Amino acid sequence: MKPEIISFEDFKKTSLYQQFSLENPSTGTLKVQVFTAYKAVPIADCEIVIFKTIGNYKVVFFTGLTNSSGIIDNIVLPAPENATATTMEAPLYTTYDMTAIHVGYETIKQYQIGILGNIKAIQYVRMTPLVELEGVKQDGN
Repeated sequence: MKPEIISFEDFKKTSLYQQFSLENPSTGTLKVQVFTAYKAVPIADCEIVIFKTIGNYKVVFFTGLTNSSGIIDNIVLPAPENATATTMEAPLYTTYDMTAIHVGYETIKQYQIGILGNIKAIQYVRMTPLVELEGVKQDGN
């Protein structure tokens, strides 16, 4: 059975939200930078979708478009409290799925991103333009 796609606001109304919020009482931030040509050319208007499968739900935490610099900044996402620097424990994090979509570029790019409490993560997305050679369709025929 495919998970039901719901917004984070609707997820807050479910019975699963309480456990998720206990496990993720803090927040972390994410910056996404989309480019081509080895970071030389930023890609504006790239659609970024951040989601997580929780139980029978595919919860959409964020959707947006990159700016003219190919960036979306300060995306706030739930995360566990960060362990103090004096402990020897590995830091806890929550994993989110991120999809980047832009017409005219290669197929959808998908990433898994770990978000830590009170930490800013940066995700770089390298897109490759689709090229259609004269007389050759994109599917190779």
